[in-house]
Amino acid sequence: MPTPSRTLENMSKNLTKAEIEARSAAEQEVLPDRGREAKLSKPKFIKNNKTASKYWRDIIKRMEGLAILDDLDSEMLAGYCSMLARRDQWISISNQLMETLAEKDVDPDKILEVVSKLDTITAKLQTLERNLLSYADKLGLTPTGRVRLAQKRAETAMAADPDGDLFGD
Repeated sequence: MPTPSRTLENMSKNLTKAEIEARSAAEQEVLPDRGREAKLSKPKFIKNNKTASKYWRDIIKRMEGLAILDDLDSEMLAGYCSMLARRDQWISISNQLMETLAEKDVDPDKILEVVSKLDTITAKLQTLERNLLSYADKLGLTPTGRVRLAQKRAETAMAADPDGDLFGD
């Protein structure tokens, strides 16, 4: 597995002044700093999905005033919302199957068929939930994701004054 890439402020190796300037210039070209709140636009693939659109609106509303996402994150957030909608569908199907098991006088073969389907759905839900957690963490929608983003911002602020912590002020 390759080592994860690091931004200039996260690097600990010694670089020449020219290397630092080149790296800094390259990062400024690709890391967005628009000095404004993100203007996320809902991608087409979730506009027709009512549930995913509802998740989109709810998440955007809850994130109001937070500078976590950038314009470039629209598709990632849309993918996350789409997975949440898909999770809801799988849970609905699972609930219907559970109702079938609760019926009186259910044929034993029918019970085996329903349990097999429930096992398949449970496996799919677990995979989907792992993906959801991964997306949420990368988007800064989990506590650990927000801490990670805060640490990056703090390191960036400290980079402006590398000797700021010398005297314990």
